Amino acid sequence: MTGIGIVISFLTFVTIVWYLSRRYLQSFWKFFYWLPVLISLAYFLGSYSQFLLSTQHILPMSWTDLLYILAPYDYKFNFAGVLLGILIALFIFFKNIKTIENKKIWIDIFFFAFSLSLIPFGVFLLLGDNFIGNSTSSFLGVKSLHSESQWNKFDAVLPIGLFLSLGSLIVALWIHIRWEIKKIRGLGILGFAWLLVAINLVIIIQQYPRYMVISLWSLHLDIKQHLSFFVIMFCLYLHKKWNQKVLPNS
Repeated sequence: MTGIGIVISFLTFVTIVWYLSRRYLQSFWKFFYWLPVLISLAYFLGSYSQFLLSTQHILPMSWTDLLYILAPYDYKFNFAGVLLGILIALFIFFKNIKTIENKKIWIDIFFFAFSLSLIPFGVFLLLGDNFIGNSTSSFLGVKSLHSESQWNKFDAVLPIGLFLSLGSLIVALWIHIRWEIKKIRGLGILGFAWLLVAINLVIIIQQYPRYMVISLWSLHLDIKQHLSFFVIMFCLYLHKKWNQKVLPNS
């Protein structure tokens, strides 16, 4: 289910970019030629960061280590590495766009493509065995229907895949409503900040090995939240900077 979800979410992402780029008169092929950069960086940094954190080795020491990076078993990708890969790929893409207005249009396109593609992804994560929420005794708890599922180690777990889908949908709808009201391009950068907040709220209640942990009251924040915090701050800074450029002409 996780593999199927990745494929469907990727196709959803590309389809939405294709539709919105045509709608806003942008070159889809500019995105298409850049797409391998996004895939390669997200894949490699996601797998390498998990290897680095779990083994404490900077370089692979054996053929098994190399396979761990090139073909990680059971989808062992670290979200911090995936996020860093996406961030670097976006910087590369936007470096070749000269005008601020075009950058705003593309950031809106990417925001809606990323957020809406997470909706089917969350559903398939709910059906899969690689994204398990904390155990719970509340009415929100769900159980697996498969006898060999990892979920069966617990009485019931939180359906965090569904939370991811709902959180992504809510953020996308909120940004769309704000755009309909204000008619301002570039709100996607604010959307990315809130999307990362939603993703990290879900990750906090996920069961997974944590690295570089900082305890804050009952919360245990790790490298995923640390990196996300700086990306969120950068998105908010960029949103404020773009708005300051707009205000004198309004």
